[in-house]
Amino acid sequence: MLYRFNLDLAIPSAVYDAIPSAKKTAFRNAIKAMKALAVRINEGADNEEATVKASWHKCLHDEGKSCEPEQEI
Repeated sequence: MLYRFNLDLAIPSAVYDAIPSAKKTAFRNAIKAMKALAVRINEGADNEEATVKASWHKCLHDEGKSCEPEQEI
């Protein structure tokens, strides 16, 4: 048995920019720590699932533009 998490957040830039950098760093570090414990489901098999992933990017869809490239966490 596994616990599987999916998280997709779209935070307005003004709100995100107001978050103290220490809090953003702590959140990133917590994600990295959990990612280090994650495993791929059915690793090496044809039906392997990419379950060790965490990334972020600047989304510009609300401005009718393409997103910036994803960055690994």
